[in-house]
Amino acid sequence: MLTDNSAAPLILIVEDDGNHAELILRSFDDAAEEYRLEVVSTITAARMATEKQSPNLIITDYRLPDGDGSELVALAAGSWPIILMTSHGSEQVAVEAMKIGALDYIVKSPETFANLPVTVKYALITWSLTVARKNIENEVLKAKNDWELTFDAVPDMISLIDTTHTIIRVNRAMAFRCGLAPEEIVGKKCYEVVYGPECADKECFCTDAMQDGLVHNSEIKVERLDGVFDATASPLFDEEGRITGCVHVMRDITERKRAEEERQNLERQFQHTQKLESLGVLSGGIAHDFNNILTIILGHCYILKSHDNSEVDRETYIGMIESAANRAAELCSQMLTYSGKSPLLQTEFSLWMMVDDIVKMLSSAIKKNVNIKVDMKRDLPMIVGDSSQLQQVIMNLIINASEAIGDDYGTITVVLKKTTIKPEQPEMDYFGSIILSGDYVCLVVSDSGCGMSEETKQRIFEPFYTTKFTGRGLGMSAILGIIKAHNGTIQLASTLDVGTIFKVYIPLTVAQEHVETALPADAVESQPSYAKVLLVEDEDELLKMEVILLDAINYSTITASNGREALEIYRDCGSDIDVIMLDLIMPEMGGIEAYRELRKIDAVVPIIICSGYDVESVADVIADDKRAGFLHKPYIPSELRRVLSKMMGGKS
Repeated sequence: MLTDNSAAPLILIVEDDGNHAELILRSFDDAAEEYRLEVVSTITAARMATEKQSPNLIITDYRLPDGDGSELVALAAGSWPIILMTSHGSEQVAVEAMKIGALDYIVKSPETFANLPVTVKYALITWSLTVARKNIENEVLKAKNDWELTFDAVPDMISLIDTTHTIIRVNRAMAFRCGLAPEEIVGKKCYEVVYGPECADKECFCTDAMQDGLVHNSEIKVERLDGVFDATASPLFDEEGRITGCVHVMRDITERKRAEEERQNLERQFQHTQKLESLGVLSGGIAHDFNNILTIILGHCYILKSHDNSEVDRETYIGMIESAANRAAELCSQMLTYSGKSPLLQTEFSLWMMVDDIVKMLSSAIKKNVNIKVDMKRDLPMIVGDSSQLQQVIMNLIINASEAIGDDYGTITVVLKKTTIKPEQPEMDYFGSIILSGDYVCLVVSDSGCGMSEETKQRIFEPFYTTKFTGRGLGMSAILGIIKAHNGTIQLASTLDVGTIFKVYIPLTVAQEHVETALPADAVESQPSYAKVLLVEDEDELLKMEVILLDAINYSTITASNGREALEIYRDCGSDIDVIMLDLIMPEMGGIEAYRELRKIDAVVPIIICSGYDVESVADVIADDKRAGFLHKPYIPSELRRVLSKMMGGKS
């Protein structure tokens, strides 16, 4: 297209026919590239135009009122490319035009004018290549000795190679690196010198450059030269544009690569140190809470052992021990929540109703200086998830917002809406990752409280990190774990003395099968009179306890300490076994492998996999097996009895 941009190529049109000049101008209206056009009608005017500003290309009519186009070719003297135009094609004129130095020769026609922008584009490209080639040739001809000095002074390794891959010249750096004199390298094949005698020409870096005529660049490692190089192969052309060879340049970047590797190693060490630091914080918090729990359990055990039955209320102390054990189980559940692996009790429910209930409940509990505003759409679709865990997320966000406001007057705004993230309008989560496109329910909790510092924002989701004077726990890290477990994500924006905004995105998915409800009370309570369990557990103390529990609910047991031992027992006396309980993680052979091997022997025997992890860890293995179940650790006797009864069909 035509432009006034001074950086665009200037095309000088010399044409005395006004109609032809108009057609030429119109042809550039839709050109993809930008050009500046100047139109004159005589050779004299063309001379004046070139004195004023040098053109990038001249397109001239062969016959003009004050001479012919050949005069402009002479005037250019190789400074600019010239395309000659004639009204009638003549082979003789074309040959003469090319002989005197014209770049191209065209015959006037509407089609030729319409295609002129393409002709100009390739003429400029051709001319730039021609100029580059001529400059090299002129420099070589004018100052051969200076060129040789420069050639040898360059620290990069340079070779000139012909089309047969034979080296015709090398600089001093190349010869020195190869341990040879320059004259000893000349005549050898380039690939033999660089890679070794066993290398073939097809592996040579210059092959592609001499086939397609393009410059090729690549990073190569050369064992023979003990280094890494940035290599470039540039084809060489003769005056007729034929490839005559290649310039091969190798820049040694070995030290730079080593420095990069050292930097990457330092980064990995730094990241590892950060992980260890985070792990230290996490393990320290866990150890603190577990030590408190163990102190309670051991203290009450001591009291029970050191006092006569008449001096102590055994039921009270046993209840306290049980309560402490439940606290330990809750801490483990929080850890699974933090890791995003907490078992989800999938149900379909209305998040609108849940948020509405929580806001109503908290409105009476939160200080009167805090006003809660709600903006929710009633027509939101149902979501699938763990309602109790999502309830925890909503309550914590609102309570945290209230604490951020403190004793000042402030406002908490709760917004619930459906939103769609489009691929062409991506959004980033708190961690800088792109949120997957799709439909979401978006919960926004914002406050006008104290806001967060940059340090707090960076550490807000660390386990056991808190800004409160009292209390500790997984806090926001547990909230993050719950959101991740629901395939959701979170955004955070906060400014000191202004406030904080949390945005939680929960994806809208088609409802999955809900968790089955418990068996009727009579089925749960029923106790088989003649049922034998193959109990597979590698921890001895836990195995003993489980044997006692099973005996208490009228199940006899055969025990094994790993999956391989369980297979041997089942092969010997499988007919006497009614149900199998498999620990998930065991030495020699774990629960999953043992389950698969047992199924090869017996396709219908009930098998229960037991683990402290959630059911998702085995879901893909037992999903299609109606005779397989899952029992989450730690479990209580009533839950153990329920699962066993269910797996055995409730028979008593």
